[in-house]
Amino acid sequence: MRNKISVIIIFFIFFVCKAQKTSNYERSIIEKLNKYQFDSVKRSLIDSKKVNSNDLFQSIIKWNLGLLEENNINPSLNNWIKLHKPKKDSTKERILYEIQQGDYLLNSDEAKFSTAFSKYRYSFELSKSLKDSVLICESLKRLLFYGSKYSRNIESLERYGNTYFKFAYSNNEKAIAIYRTLSYETQVVSKLVNKIRQGITSKPKDTSKLHLDIHKINVGIEIAQKCGNKVLEADLLFMSALNNNLHLKRPEEAFKLYKKAYNMFNKYDFAYVNSRKFDALLSMGALSYLKGENYTAEFFFNKASKISLPKQEIRDLQSLNHWRYSNFEAMKKPDSALKYLKLKNQLQKEINQISTSIAIQDIETKYQTAEKEKQILIERQRAKEQTEKAKFNRNLLLLVSLVLLLGTTIAVLLHNNVSKKRVLAEQGREIQRQRAENLLKEQELLSIDAMIAGQEKERQYVANELHDDLGGLMATIQLHFENIKTKEKDTPLEKARMLLNEAYQKVRNIAHAKNSGVLARQGLMPTLHKMAKTISETNALQVEVEDFGLQHRMENSLELNLFRMIQELITNIIKHAEATKARVQLTQHETSLNILVEDNGKGFAMHKIKNLDNGMGLRTIEKRVEHLEGNFTIDSSIGKGTSMIIDIPI
Repeated sequence: MRNKISVIIIFFIFFVCKAQKTSNYERSIIEKLNKYQFDSVKRSLIDSKKVNSNDLFQSIIKWNLGLLEENNINPSLNNWIKLHKPKKDSTKERILYEIQQGDYLLNSDEAKFSTAFSKYRYSFELSKSLKDSVLICESLKRLLFYGSKYSRNIESLERYGNTYFKFAYSNNEKAIAIYRTLSYETQVVSKLVNKIRQGITSKPKDTSKLHLDIHKINVGIEIAQKCGNKVLEADLLFMSALNNNLHLKRPEEAFKLYKKAYNMFNKYDFAYVNSRKFDALLSMGALSYLKGENYTAEFFFNKASKISLPKQEIRDLQSLNHWRYSNFEAMKKPDSALKYLKLKNQLQKEINQISTSIAIQDIETKYQTAEKEKQILIERQRAKEQTEKAKFNRNLLLLVSLVLLLGTTIAVLLHNNVSKKRVLAEQGREIQRQRAENLLKEQELLSIDAMIAGQEKERQYVANELHDDLGGLMATIQLHFENIKTKEKDTPLEKARMLLNEAYQKVRNIAHAKNSGVLARQGLMPTLHKMAKTISETNALQVEVEDFGLQHRMENSLELNLFRMIQELITNIIKHAEATKARVQLTQHETSLNILVEDNGKGFAMHKIKNLDNGMGLRTIEKRVEHLEGNFTIDSSIGKGTSMIIDIPI
């Protein structure tokens, strides 16, 4: 597991008993560990007593130092974890406990990958509830690394990567988020490339799917350089080299990047970077072998073999022996090739033994589970025999009790039946009353519509009579006056002509006013603004009116209908909503008019107004909207106010 230890380098802890967020002191230690400043971390641990640092925090930092510097996995940690079970009321302690268990399960000799991954996922879900960015980042860091390395939930890792970058609390953490995201992308790209090489699938039209995101790599390198994290910068350079090497199209560029990454790793000497040195040397040797430079390849392979790797990296050692066997075979050195072939096969046997051991452990676990279930069955049988002795007496008592219970039940059912009939009768009367009320409202609405129609017809008739008959007659008289010639300008005849013209204009104005309806002088919007101002002056409800696109007046009966509906909705808000603010918004589109009336009141449950029959006048409004061939929509929830939308075709 070549990169396994790298994920633990930023392992953090916080005050789990009293602090609400990770302390600045503890975060500073995590940042130092981020940049592999081990001496500074050790000094901070010595000074931790001065700031009353948590003992739990100190022990876990020491555990991380041991893994990074010497790959020292303390076997006693498992017992330590068992002795530090979290308190039931401490979510932070629970998260810490889950991460600790996951780390131990993956770094012990008997690794349990699935269990560890589930621990990390559980810690992430808990950490979201606390909204602690450090805790979220540490959980996601492990999910991304182990998920991509062991192909666990690959489809969800992209979401984890985006979330990690979002909660990154420092530039250095952002660079780590990019690197961890690229780790899972490498798995996806590598699998696709291998399928294409094996002929399992065809090459996709979008060739970008066959490469890593080089822009993302460069951004990560730039951030790592600004933070001064040379090891992370080298990791990202290694990722860039891998991208060049992925299709063997740019081997020279890949070799240069591998070499640059190796030189940066070589400036350090601890367990994690030693593993990365091994990776770089193995990659340079493999490229040299593929180019036919066998002696150069052996130089890198031999150098890599001198690096001590932990037991968990047995697959990397097997890969090294495989390349050396192939290289010596190409060099026509059968003895050396046979030597490394045997070493490769021996390591393969060890890998198989480990797999077999895991399978045996699974079988033993199943056997132990079966034994436990068997013991449970025996105990149940004994309990059954003991209970059967008292069963007869209980049955007798039960029979008497059942008779009493049956009589009581019958009495209760009879009583409930009578009560239900009474309730149903009351509900029937209530339904009849509501139907009567609805009928009256519908009749009232029809009366209003009829009245409006009659008024409009009457106004139209009077306007036509004034304009056509009386107006025409006065125009004729005026024409005759114009034909009368007089020499004097201020004669009584001239004054009569002026008065006749003035009377004619007044008749025309009256005709137009009568023809324009009730809201002719002011119009819909001024009337609404006036209503809003009047209501707002009471200080009980502030009403705001807005309009968009209403550049022209509409037909008077339509404006009157719209005003009455809006007036009814505002009345409902005043009566029922207990709101402090309301907003009326009218928006005119090309072929429709949209009316939005909303408030910040207490709202109501939508199922209670399913039939719009709740005494709030909504049925009347619905009928008006249907008459106008429009739509009426209500959206409300308790405690979140109410929005009512009317769409009318125009």
